[in-house]
Amino acid sequence: MVSLWVAVVVGAVAGEAMRRGLVRWDPRFLPLLSAIGTGWIWWRFGGSEYVVPLCVTTWWFAALTAVDLQRRRLPNALTIPGAIVVTVALVATGSARALLGGALLFAIYLVVHLLAPAAFGAGDVKLAWSAGSIACLGGSEGWVIAALSAPLATAVVGSVAAVFGHRRARIAHGPSMCAATLLAVAASLA
Repeated sequence: MVSLWVAVVVGAVAGEAMRRGLVRWDPRFLPLLSAIGTGWIWWRFGGSEYVVPLCVTTWWFAALTAVDLQRRRLPNALTIPGAIVVTVALVATGSARALLGGALLFAIYLVVHLLAPAAFGAGDVKLAWSAGSIACLGGSEGWVIAALSAPLATAVVGSVAAVFGHRRARIAHGPSMCAATLLAVAASLA
C-alpha cells in the first residue's frame, strides 16, 4: 500500500514537472491526471516489466488529455515527438509490426478528417499513429477495442452535452483516444 502512494506522488510530481514545461498551454489538470494514472498503473502492474513503459505512456497521455481538455487542440509539440518516440521504441524492441496498426488508424482518421474536418481535428489524426501503434501491442483485439471505443466514448460525451443544452459544444476527442488505448493495452496485458 505504501508503494501505491509513492507511485501516486511520483505521478503527481511528474505531472507538475510536465505542466511547468508546458506553461504555454497551462494544463491545470495534468498533475491530477498523472497521479491517478500512475497510481492505477502501479496498482495494476506494479513489479512487472510493463510498469515503467506504461507509466511513461500514461504521463504522455495525461499531458495530451490536459491540453486537449483546456485548449481543444492537440499541439504538434506533444503529438509529433510522441509519434517519433513510439516509432523508435517499437522498432528497437522488435515490435515494428505494431506500426501497421498505427498506420491503419492514422489512415482511417485522415480519411474521416478529409471528408468531415469537424469530426476529427488534425491533432487527432497525428495522435492516431501513436495510439494505433500502442493499441496494437495488445494484439488485434486491443487495437479494435481502442479504435472503436474512442469514437464511441466521444459520442457519448457529446450526446450527454447535447441533452444538457450544449448542442454546439466542442468535445475534445484526444482524451477518449488516450483512455481507450491505455485501457485496451492494460486489459490485454492482464
